[in-house]
Amino acid sequence: MRLLSRVVIVIGVCFGLLGSALRAAPLLLADLDTGRVIYQEDATQLWYPASVTKLMTVYLAFKSVQAGRIKWTTPLVTSERAKAMPPSKIGMKVGQTLTLDAAIKILLVKSANDIAVIVAEGLGGSVEGFADMMNREAAALGMVDSHFVNPHGLFAEGQQSSARDMAILARRITLDFPAYNSLFSLPAIQIGEKVMENTNGIIGRYEGATGMKTGFICASGFNVVATAQRGNKRLIAVVFGMPSAAERTLKTMELFDRGFGPSMPGPLLESLPRRSGSEPPDLRGVICGRKDIGETDAANESQGQTVTRAPPPVLPPREKAEPVLVTLGPVKATPAKPGEPADPAKKPAKKAANPPAASQ
Repeated sequence: MRLLSRVVIVIGVCFGLLGSALRAAPLLLADLDTGRVIYQEDATQLWYPASVTKLMTVYLAFKSVQAGRIKWTTPLVTSERAKAMPPSKIGMKVGQTLTLDAAIKILLVKSANDIAVIVAEGLGGSVEGFADMMNREAAALGMVDSHFVNPHGLFAEGQQSSARDMAILARRITLDFPAYNSLFSLPAIQIGEKVMENTNGIIGRYEGATGMKTGFICASGFNVVATAQRGNKRLIAVVFGMPSAAERTLKTMELFDRGFGPSMPGPLLESLPRRSGSEPPDLRGVICGRKDIGETDAANESQGQTVTRAPPPVLPPREKAEPVLVTLGPVKATPAKPGEPADPAKKPAKKAANPPAASQ
């Protein structure tokens, strides 16, 4: 099926329904290679990142592999804390294992919160220890608007970022770890008989789409950090605060269409001025508290909540692709305790392993 390069479906009614709370939803479009902004609206407005938080979790996993601290084949063990996570989740059993390779693929396609905790405990010893790693890395990257409390993005006081910061992170992931870039465009994964499509709606729908990660909680609306390439031009788009997954996808495509057309480069991402304000806006009342007549949408990307809303726009069909098989490991005799890393991760590897098959 030929991928659609332009979207003709008109959106806009959603903002009338939501009122002024979403009119300032952050948008950003930047050149990936130069880091220069092509277009932005409120790109330094503090925002709840939701599951785009997992981009930092994945970035730290890539760094750990590169440094030889862990291998792609290292088994990570499920703790009680990981098992207790709310949806979206895989439903791992306490003591059950999976490799880092499998964990990263699940994070990027299914956005499973239990897997994020398993990775965090395996790399940082605990969720809190891993959050410290996340914040140190954010500071080193110049993500001045960001602070992390957890590795998955479920609502927590103090968990915040901005569109500019997430574009900085996406750029560093792509440039620092090019061997792993194809992991972000996996169309689907299959675990046993269950097939799970990538939550990123541009994958299989937009010509040149290359990733990256979606997110949703009621407080943030529907978020995405996305990348695309045509010819030698590579772009990053960040869309925060959309009222539905479909409108998030359409807005992202609209930004990419703008960037692949004639455009003038603007300031560097790092030079965008910071906004005043001490905390992100909380959209729970307008995103998950609405009583619009329409279909009920299971918003399970990050929190498993049920949202009632007017019917969203209809997206073009996705290009069909074979899912990537992902295998879970057995249950260990001695389950990992909350806050303890998986035993195999305690011993540093002598050298970094080869990248997973999907990134070769």
